[in-house]
Amino acid sequence: MATPYLTSLDGFPSTFPSTTPNVLDSPITTETDGLQGSRRSTALLTTKLTSVLASSYADHEIRDTLRLLDTRGVTNDETTRRHLKANAQKEVIDCDARIVADFGDVAAQLRRVGDMIGTLNATCAAMRTHVLAAKRESGPTLEEAGLLLKRKQDTERKEQLLRAFRSHFLVSDDEMALLTGSTLDVDERFFTALARVKGLHRDCSLLLGYTVTSTASPSGLTLTAPEMDDEGSSRLGMELLDSTTRTLDASFQKLYGWIQSRFRTLDIEDPHISGGIRRGLRVLSERPTLFQKCLDFFAESRQKTLSEGFQDALTGAAGGPGSGKAIEFSTHEPLRYVGDMLAWVHSVCVSEKEALEGLFVGDEEELARGLSEGRASEPWAEIRSVRRGSGVSDDEEEGEEHGVFDGRKALSELISKNLSLVCQTLQSRIDITVRTSGNPVFMFKVFNLLDFYRGIFAKLLGDDSTLTKIVQQLQASTLSQFEKAMEEETSAAIATMDAEPTPDLTPPVFLATALSQFSEICRARGPQMTEAELERLYTAVLGGIISACAEGATQISDMRRSCIYKINYMTALKATLANVSAHSTASQVPLQKSAHEIQTLRDHLVELVSTTFLEDSGVADLTQEIDGRRTQPSSQRRKWLVENLDESAQRLDEFLSSALMDVQEALKPLLDRTFASDVVAEAVERFCTDFDELESLLETEDMETTETEQDRGGENGLDEADVSEAVGSLRELYPRTGAEVRALLS
Repeated sequence: MATPYLTSLDGFPSTFPSTTPNVLDSPITTETDGLQGSRRSTALLTTKLTSVLASSYADHEIRDTLRLLDTRGVTNDETTRRHLKANAQKEVIDCDARIVADFGDVAAQLRRVGDMIGTLNATCAAMRTHVLAAKRESGPTLEEAGLLLKRKQDTERKEQLLRAFRSHFLVSDDEMALLTGSTLDVDERFFTALARVKGLHRDCSLLLGYTVTSTASPSGLTLTAPEMDDEGSSRLGMELLDSTTRTLDASFQKLYGWIQSRFRTLDIEDPHISGGIRRGLRVLSERPTLFQKCLDFFAESRQKTLSEGFQDALTGAAGGPGSGKAIEFSTHEPLRYVGDMLAWVHSVCVSEKEALEGLFVGDEEELARGLSEGRASEPWAEIRSVRRGSGVSDDEEEGEEHGVFDGRKALSELISKNLSLVCQTLQSRIDITVRTSGNPVFMFKVFNLLDFYRGIFAKLLGDDSTLTKIVQQLQASTLSQFEKAMEEETSAAIATMDAEPTPDLTPPVFLATALSQFSEICRARGPQMTEAELERLYTAVLGGIISACAEGATQISDMRRSCIYKINYMTALKATLANVSAHSTASQVPLQKSAHEIQTLRDHLVELVSTTFLEDSGVADLTQEIDGRRTQPSSQRRKWLVENLDESAQRLDEFLSSALMDVQEALKPLLDRTFASDVVAEAVERFCTDFDELESLLETEDMETTETEQDRGGENGLDEADVSEAVGSLRELYPRTGAEVRALLS
């Protein structure tokens, strides 16, 4: 690309308009131009140089031109500058010529391609004509071949269907003999054949809704083969269903009879129950009625066996499960007798659970599945799974009918049913033993023993098992008998009780007996005793007796002796509760209550003793008299004190000479000597405090009287010493001090 710079630089005429002549077009000047032309040329050259020098490399056209010249290797000389434009134009013309030649070759190739396309079109038209002619000739043949192939496919499908039907839906004679024949035993072949017939019975439902769907041929035509009509398929399905149902019923009846025969000869002591029986029970669960009858038969058999074994254990008959020393030999020890019977039942319960656990727990899922299917096949049957007679609520029954089979619960219920006769014998014997004993302590020990075994049976069989409920009933009846016996003993003891306590104020003998029984019962119950149980036990054993002792205390007219009597029997009660608290933490509450009541009685006794001190010593009367004369003039009060203080001082001296021994003799009925010493010490302290107040009153009276007399003496001209000597001191008439009183009463 030519630029104004290059065009003006190489001497060629510029393509840009310019009013200034190009002085470079001819570097030779003539002499005829003259001086004027020379000057003009010089000015033009100067202008051109100025323009060239003013050009900047920042101009992109100049920069691109210079870069292009550098890449082409152009040298900067005069010849090159003169022919630069001509060379550039020559190159452009040469390129255009080559392009025109190339396009000529392309045009020739396109003409050849057009000729080839025309030839191909003619060839394709000819081939299309031949293909259409061939199709018209072979069409009938192909249609006939398609129909033949379709008929062949229908025939093969029907043959395959017939073969599958004969092999699947028909039971062979050998299988019928295995399932219904009484001469052949139940073995692996029986269960295999039974499983096949059950599958056949399920598949027969397909025949009741049998339809054959149409198939589409590869050509897109819909072809339908001759099919079995709906009436024929329904009739065939009903006949097969009826046949398979009769076969299944006969098979389950045979299985039911076989399991019963095996149950008759089953050794429950065998640690591994026959795998055939377990499998038979799993299969028989699909017929809930037969399954229930089978378990009922087994339960009746075990009831007789276990009942006979229990009788043998009681009497020591040879050959029984409890053979050896008879349990009845220990009837002279009732508690051991009851414990041995419960221990025997527990051992049998554990043995039954270990032996029968494989029937339900290991195959729980299979039994649940079978019972679920059985509900559909026998909608009239009420599935109870050995729950008959167990006292289950309606909600629990509804939950089992619609829930999942619980193998452990079924096992526990079967064991409870097996032990039903044993439980009846156990209940009657324990009830008779408790009723005939007449010993409340023994009754409660039996209750405690029953509670222990109730927890064990609940863990083994569950809280809802028959055995657990029977033990709970025995607990309730035993506790009722215990309370009744304690009530009778308490009533008899109160009837023989004197109207008033003994002169020595000791607690009654029957209270000590009741406390001993209460302590023994609590030790037998141990740490598991709750606060509610302790409260009920306290009410039954001690409630009536404590009330009788309180009623006896009200018959004592002397309040101090009545308080001492209450403290004595409450102290005995507290000692018993403290001993019980080492075995049962539940006794802390009644222990605190008894301690609080004793503290209340102690405070009342201290108040009585201190009041006796104040009255016998005259301190109370003197203090009351002084307080009552506060409104009188001081002279009158002093006059009365002077007249009576000497008598009060003598009364105080007489009291102090024997007060301590008198009060100790009065508190001698207190069984706790330390308690009595504390009561005396506190009563003395209270008396001394009141005596100190009396001293303060007398000293205050002396000060008031002295001040009054000093005022009068000052008016008469007497000094304080003369006045004090004339008045005197009340303390001289009542000389005892608080320190002396404390020393004499200590």
